[in-house]
Amino acid sequence: MKMFHKAALTGALTLATLSAGPAGAGEFAESHYTTPLADVCPNPLILQKDWLAEAEQGMIYQLIGSGGTMESGKYTGPLGSTGIDLEILEGGGGIGLGDGETAYSALYMGNSRAGVVPDIAYQELDNSFIFSKRFPVVGVFAPLDIAPTALLWDKTTYPDGFKSIDDLKAFAASGNGKIYVSTIKRTFGRNLVDAGVPEDAFIEGYRGDLENFVTHNGSWLNQGFVTNEVYKLENGQNWAKPIDYLLINDLGYRNYTGMLSVAKGRLDELSPCLAKLVPLFQQAAVDYASDPAEVNEVIYQFNEGGNAVGWWKTDKALLAYASKAMVDNHLIGNGPDKTIGDFDMDRVAEMLEIVRPTLDERSDMNVKPEDVVTNRFIDPAIGMK
Repeated sequence: MKMFHKAALTGALTLATLSAGPAGAGEFAESHYTTPLADVCPNPLILQKDWLAEAEQGMIYQLIGSGGTMESGKYTGPLGSTGIDLEILEGGGGIGLGDGETAYSALYMGNSRAGVVPDIAYQELDNSFIFSKRFPVVGVFAPLDIAPTALLWDKTTYPDGFKSIDDLKAFAASGNGKIYVSTIKRTFGRNLVDAGVPEDAFIEGYRGDLENFVTHNGSWLNQGFVTNEVYKLENGQNWAKPIDYLLINDLGYRNYTGMLSVAKGRLDELSPCLAKLVPLFQQAAVDYASDPAEVNEVIYQFNEGGNAVGWWKTDKALLAYASKAMVDNHLIGNGPDKTIGDFDMDRVAEMLEIVRPTLDERSDMNVKPEDVVTNRFIDPAIGMK
């Protein structure tokens, strides 16, 4: 097993941009996130993302604001005035992480590009069950109450749209087009097949591309994110026409994505930190949803400077659209109660039953909902108004 020292190995990251921001940068974070953490948390606190900088991760950047330092592969700065620094590592296989590495494996094996073992990392609920033996993690905070994954379609071609699995079955029977998704072997694609949508209705291989949608003149349904591909199709991509969509969440695959998790073996060690840190995560999510402008500018500048990877750009209009779409679609929200960031345990149990047939040698066959998520660090008083 590879292990790394907390400090990045010399030369592991190449400096691309160094910026501490203009005078007054980060003042909001400094004045609003004040819980003392120096005596209970690692310093720096290292957070591993699962993908490149984008609006969905805005609440993490909110804790630093515009007062951080931009380098290739990471954004670092004071976590408010808590007394510690937050180091946010880029994700993405072969980009922010080494080849074959994931955010959750990094909690055990380390991030070989950065030369560190993160303290906390992104994870998906379904994968937390699947990897519950090989890389057991515990989710402590859910930044997004609803996953942004959706099926998209051209509104002119399908004016009545699609609202249910029965609608997708009827679409498959019509033979009018295909459903382009990443895979039907696992996750929501497998769930749709298990629910009766015929396998031959699907084309696998989606990797964020929209060429098939355009080439087939909008007759296909396309996997995508309501925070990204909807905007791109409506504003370019050789399309520039209205798009409608159905969230995968509304098809019964109510996964938690991007949940912040710790290695199960470190939960006791990190508990004093998490008890004070998680309420700050909650408040930062509320603050970003209320006013995303400062953080969106940080993400824009970070990506423009090539600190993620050269081809990954997030223009200002896209970031503004994404942050609004998250609120409008209740992706950032309180869920069934008045609290942000907590887990609905009935929903967690429901997801376990959905993925149970796919558990294998990587899985604890006796895994339970309370093994992979906890609300013990959540402050029930913090939520969206």
